[in-house]
Amino acid sequence: MITRFSLYGFLKNMQFFEPFLILYFLSMGLSYLQIGMLVSFRAICVNILEIPSGAAADIYGRKSAMLFSLGSYILSFIIFSLVSWYPLLFAAMFFFSIGEAFRTGTHKAMIFDWLRHNDRLDERTKVYGFTRSWSKIGSAVSVIIASGIVILSNDYRWVFAVSIIPYCAGIWNMLCYPSSLNRRLDNGSISIKNVALHLLKSLKHAFSNRGIRGLIIRSTGFEGAFRVSRDYLQPIIRAQAVALTACLALSEKDGTAIIIGLVYFILYMISASASRRSWRFVALAKTEDRASVMLLIMAAATILTAAAGFLAGVYIVPIAAFIVLYLLQNLWRPILVSQFDLHAQSSEQATILSIESQAKSIGIIVLAPAAGFIADIYGIHASLAMLSLVPVLVWVFSRSAPAALKKQENDNHSLA
Repeated sequence: MITRFSLYGFLKNMQFFEPFLILYFLSMGLSYLQIGMLVSFRAICVNILEIPSGAAADIYGRKSAMLFSLGSYILSFIIFSLVSWYPLLFAAMFFFSIGEAFRTGTHKAMIFDWLRHNDRLDERTKVYGFTRSWSKIGSAVSVIIASGIVILSNDYRWVFAVSIIPYCAGIWNMLCYPSSLNRRLDNGSISIKNVALHLLKSLKHAFSNRGIRGLIIRSTGFEGAFRVSRDYLQPIIRAQAVALTACLALSEKDGTAIIIGLVYFILYMISASASRRSWRFVALAKTEDRASVMLLIMAAATILTAAAGFLAGVYIVPIAAFIVLYLLQNLWRPILVSQFDLHAQSSEQATILSIESQAKSIGIIVLAPAAGFIADIYGIHASLAMLSLVPVLVWVFSRSAPAALKKQENDNHSLA
């Protein structure tokens, strides 16, 4: 099953459009504010659907929810590959958000459920980090393929069309999961009442538990700042590519595709290595809580470094900074998810993880348009400088959580 979990991540991250998404929007003549509105709309939709979808997965079957998610992604890719009218991009974003909402939290809950049934919960950070590393390897492979698609087709639309293929393979892989991982709390017909009751129970637990509440706040800051700031890597790389295309005797688009492919390949391979070694970072920091705090501060410093490099016009600095940021995020994620598993009950795990993912969406909803507005008026360096403050502020607001987190960690170590 670890092989199938890893294959799911590998295929799911074969999103050939991801490294070129902002460039695709810019090629359509969209402003950063319009792009921010699209990103914000997607986050709002995910925000609305995420927790109910997690509750539905807990109650009616996580495997079924994952199949629905993959189908929604495919529909989104079809629309992206065909439309050119700005309002229709919101429809594509809507179906993409459905895929995101029914996926986030659900597959992680399946992994932890399998570990629990096989008495391997003490390996959760290591196993989840391993399976997540294959997601990043999938991204590394996909960016090389995507670069080739852009060069050969000279059209960003094809990266959406070709993304359909691995997602069809993902549906096949999910159908091979055992029925035991599709366990449900309710064997009857789908009921809005049952979803609502389960949702309210999980929400109460999430916000009354100091540990979970603190983790949600931290996730909002770290992931929100990371996801918004990483989108500015594409135009930074393009700016560098323009200076190099003359030397390479390539067109601007081809040069950009090659450089983006190389940079993102490095990013994803470093990310895969970081995910596999996240448990070692915890050992170095002594506790998961201390490791989380260290990563928040390091992320803030890295984003600020990227802003300074962009302001100075030394583009290698923000590119290097973003590589470091990806490394930090892939150390962060397995550690954070494992901390959530310490506090969440098995029967509500998909819902709790969906609440955490929704918190990230709230961060994106607020930060994406604000960052886009600042970038349009003052420049990308000013937008990044603003984003660098977010992890620090969130750490300050989440300082009530450490006692609860440390107590849970100490109890866990004692049992071990």
